Amino acid sequence: MTFSSRQLLIGFLTVTFAASAEEPKVGGGFSIPQPDPVLSFPADHGSHPGFRIEWWYLTGHLFADEGKRRFGVQATFFRMAQKPGENEGGTGWQSDPLYLAHMALTDVANDRFLHEERLNRAGWDAWSKVGDLDVRNGNWTLKRVEGLGPGSALSESADGLMTLNGSLQSEACYELKLRPMKPPVLFGERGVSRKGESPEAASLYLTFPRLAAEGTVEMDGDAVAVSGELWMDHEISSSQLGRDQVGWDWISIQLFDGRELMAYVLRKPDGTPDRFSSLAWVDESGKVTNVDVDDFVWRSEGKWQSDVTGDVYPVRPRLSVTDPVSGQERTFRFEPVMEAQELSGGLGGVSYWEGAGDVIDESSGEAVGRAYLELTGYAKGDDLGRRLRGD
Repeated sequence: MTFSSRQLLIGFLTVTFAASAEEPKVGGGFSIPQPDPVLSFPADHGSHPGFRIEWWYLTGHLFADEGKRRFGVQATFFRMAQKPGENEGGTGWQSDPLYLAHMALTDVANDRFLHEERLNRAGWDAWSKVGDLDVRNGNWTLKRVEGLGPGSALSESADGLMTLNGSLQSEACYELKLRPMKPPVLFGERGVSRKGESPEAASLYLTFPRLAAEGTVEMDGDAVAVSGELWMDHEISSSQLGRDQVGWDWISIQLFDGRELMAYVLRKPDGTPDRFSSLAWVDESGKVTNVDVDDFVWRSEGKWQSDVTGDVYPVRPRLSVTDPVSGQERTFRFEPVMEAQELSGGLGGVSYWEGAGDVIDESSGEAVGRAYLELTGYAKGDDLGRRLRGD
């Protein structure tokens, strides 16, 4: 969901990352990401209780009936600490971390968008474990596993296999098995993704740019087998946005040629992009080419107004950038599979637009990939910036 300039390709490393006693802190004693982190997997896919904010985020495109039926899926698990190190044990409700989770499912054929939000304190049915990927919020789970069992068409991966289970009220549920198709990458200058002038406005940002997926989606009691591809982020920080930022526009593109493109614009109050906005290409092998904010253009277009909140979102942005392979400028247009993909504020008090779509190359007019678009900070009275700064 948020990223930055230079990238380090991460293999299956062997040294553990941890915040040292000398590591700089933000208010409340939470750690600040430091340059040149050394990561160890699978441990660093798990929780980092020394940091205030952490999330595991997945979006993707699923198909059933030989591609005739399409779904978009989004799952985000947040850990929001009240005190540093609270995953490791605290006393009393004021010490417990909070776990916020969002789920959404887009049923394209039926023009149907379902979403749900949960907020729980740490306990028997809400956690993010240290040492490996294992997060839960009720019956919503994301977990790394050693094998997917008999009947799975997914092969083993050096970076592990995962399961993702979710539900949407009583109307839908899904069970997915996931396999990384590329190793994880760490975005940011010397491994730190900067979001603003303050050193506190930074994160450690891990992503699997392409996961093969298989499983089932059930809606209104009708279960169908699905397969497709997902994108997964894991971001670790103690404060996200800078003081003069109100939100972001973000996109993850999975091109049909095997490459990915990620871009985000951090918006100032007047709508102009902050200089810490960035873009990155990921090639077939996982190598990243980074692009500075001055070398790409994001045009916020295609306004859509929500019938639920009245908020207005630019849901058809265009992105112009030089292709590192051809050397030619390309303009991509995001075309949502449906406009009404807003997650209206509930327990967390934040509304935002997050949805599936196709990527159109404007020079040819043809679809060249699929994408997920996220638009935050457009809701009236939105306090997202305050939350992510830790005010």
